[in-house]
Amino acid sequence: MEELENRFGANLQLSDKELQGVAIGEDEIATVMRGSCFTLVARVLTARAVHQDSFVEAFKRLWKGTDEVSIREIDDSWFLVRFTNQRDMHRVLDMEPWTFKESLVLLAEVRTSLDARSVNLTLGTFWVQLHGLLSLTMTAAVARKIGSLIERVIEVEQTGDEDCIGHFLRVRIRIDVLQALMRGAFVDFPKEGSRWIDFRYEFIPEYCLLCGCLGHPSRVCAELAETTEHSDRQREERKLAFRGLEAEIDLKGRKLKSMERRSQRSNMNSQLMRKGSDSVR
Repeated sequence: MEELENRFGANLQLSDKELQGVAIGEDEIATVMRGSCFTLVARVLTARAVHQDSFVEAFKRLWKGTDEVSIREIDDSWFLVRFTNQRDMHRVLDMEPWTFKESLVLLAEVRTSLDARSVNLTLGTFWVQLHGLLSLTMTAAVARKIGSLIERVIEVEQTGDEDCIGHFLRVRIRIDVLQALMRGAFVDFPKEGSRWIDFRYEFIPEYCLLCGCLGHPSRVCAELAETTEHSDRQREERKLAFRGLEAEIDLKGRKLKSMERRSQRSNMNSQLMRKGSDSVR
């Protein structure tokens, strides 16, 4: 009642019909809500328009498991995704991150008691590689502690109870996509002292090389820099400040399949930055 009074006034008087309302039975929503307990809400993190049919067609094919998947748009760049079994839904979550035309697709479970549009979709899941550690310091405990600097650690790639053998440590992390990607951090070790540890993100979608944020291309910040009062030196210092955050190899040193496309995109961004710098001069 408090909500209604705030909306219609403190002297609100409801009619008999308004007070009585109506009750909905399980059988009346059974068809629509089939599989609703295994439901995700998806959001494409982009300022560009998202073509509904293209998204639905692409991800119905990608997310189909043992059963069909239902996908429908509920708002601009927001979609409701329904599975008929939990295994298919978890398979999709376990394979994050997903991208649509170089933009990150954020996913979250949603329950029937909540409005899917009200879900706070700001977290994405990535495998993050921690480079620069000495082999004897590569343990699961170290991975968790360094990974916690970024955000909540979900999983650590390890071969035994504690050992992590490979070219680097690998951690699966839930990341706040509204914050700039961390490039690395100084880590103090008992004997080795302070070392800079590089962070590399696997299968990362398009991000801004100037501010380090997901959701918009570098040209957005490049154009903004041209309209603000910065010296040529300041603009030059900002140029490509977050380059090289894409992971290039797997734990065995093999090149990741996504790197060819990443390399092409990096070259395009470099050309864009050079053009932007020339126009400022």
